[in-house]
Amino acid sequence: MKSGNKERSIRLFDMMSNKNDYSWNVVFSGFAKAGEMEIARRLFNEMPNRNGVVWNSMIHSYARNGSPREAVRLFKELNLDPLDKSCCDTFVLATVIGACADLGEIQCGKQIHSRILIDNMEFDSVLTSSLINLYGKCGDLDSAHWVLNMMEEPDDFSLSALITGYANQGRMNDARRAFYRKSNSCVVVWNSLISGYVTNNEEIEAFLLFNDMQKKGLKVDFSTLATILSACSSLCNFQYAKQMHAYACKAGLIYDNVVACAFIDAYSKCGNPNDACKLFSELKTYDTILLNSMITVCSNSGKIEDAKQIFNTMPSKSLISWNSMIVGLSQNGCPVQALDLFCMMNKLDLRMDRFNLASVISACASISSLELGEQVFARATVVGLDSDEVISTSLVDFYCKCGFIEIGRKIFDTMMKSDEISWNSMLMGYATNGHGLEALTLFNEMRHAGDLGEKVAQHIIELDPVNSGAYVQLSSIFATSGDWESSALMVVHNHEVKQPTVQVYLLMIQSLRLFRVGNGFGLVQGLLKWLKCRVLFVHCSP
Repeated sequence: MKSGNKERSIRLFDMMSNKNDYSWNVVFSGFAKAGEMEIARRLFNEMPNRNGVVWNSMIHSYARNGSPREAVRLFKELNLDPLDKSCCDTFVLATVIGACADLGEIQCGKQIHSRILIDNMEFDSVLTSSLINLYGKCGDLDSAHWVLNMMEEPDDFSLSALITGYANQGRMNDARRAFYRKSNSCVVVWNSLISGYVTNNEEIEAFLLFNDMQKKGLKVDFSTLATILSACSSLCNFQYAKQMHAYACKAGLIYDNVVACAFIDAYSKCGNPNDACKLFSELKTYDTILLNSMITVCSNSGKIEDAKQIFNTMPSKSLISWNSMIVGLSQNGCPVQALDLFCMMNKLDLRMDRFNLASVISACASISSLELGEQVFARATVVGLDSDEVISTSLVDFYCKCGFIEIGRKIFDTMMKSDEISWNSMLMGYATNGHGLEALTLFNEMRHAGDLGEKVAQHIIELDPVNSGAYVQLSSIFATSGDWESSALMVVHNHEVKQPTVQVYLLMIQSLRLFRVGNGFGLVQGLLKWLKCRVLFVHCSP
């Protein structure tokens, strides 16, 4: 096992005629620690004498390897009443409570909490912080606060868990009060409040707290930097990101993969992909998460060949790796290659999630391949994702682009929760297929569809004033409905957009050509002439 040859180890173990408890425990522990859960569970099931250490190890391994439901299920199999302290120490109880938090199973967590109280078990910092985390994630912040008040002197990890809980519920005033409850908190507590500010779009407060942290002489860690860089990304503040780069170099953190990944993301979102690529080239070691980020950066900046090279040379690929590459190929006009990658995943029998399948459906939409898209949707149905909102949104766009507006609208109407993408896909589907009246009707519905509808409408009209595509979309909708005045207004507004592209003007010309008669015909011809001149001007400009 120590040499890393796990296959040989299990083969030799299976050949042993006399296996004692020690040999069982050694082999089982090796596979459990390595994350080989199928083999570990087989050994666990076959083990003749399973003591508390073995049970704890199996439960902890499930939780550590992303299987919280299995961890909780196995814990319930113990069926100890009262809990055997030799079998379930505070560490494994904290692990199971953490799994309950991940699953949102607050009742199971409360049952464990009650049993701990009945058995008078000692609350250490690990157990307390896990309970606060449970109640915080499940929205029961009163219980979280009650657990903290049970402690004579709240430790930093418990306080951090409470602050995170408040932040996740948007209760930043309570988070601040919890933060100032202790005067000499460690960096973990500071990180929690900084992260809370960023999560709640209070980036300026995050920067101010970061400055206070430095004034107090606290040593910034990789988590602090990653969170602050996330704030830089949200504000597209490239200059502050460069300042953080200098700080990270001075602190010796620039080559930490988590920090490097945060810098790469920040530079990319600030519109400086070359700086991201430069930093990547200076790194000595890479992990899968970092490589996934670079695939996205290269794809978003049009360097699809570089993205493909990174993907092809990755020593191990996660589901996100495949997803990022498929999305990148689709966005860069390579839908056929994206579909080839999907077929390769099928051959390798790799698990696919909602985002992966939605990306492939989008690739099918790009080439208007109805047959392939429906095959992918059939795959989504097999794995139980046919009603998933992400899949449904991609299907609306897919059927509209393939010309099957009625099917797209049917899916749109059955969606429990429509987002900006699904509304826009349906609107453009109507507009580009000549259903102007339906598009205008849907647009009016959208504006009266509560907060979301108003948000989407404002997104198209107001929130992105320099986005030419928004004006093209509205111009197309109004034009196909015969509302030439509104369409003309969109053209005038688009003229004010900074540096519209040739493609934008061509799309606007196409939308104005969709109607042939009416009192506005002369004006439309004038607009078409003006737009054509703009195409020549933009195309010939240096």
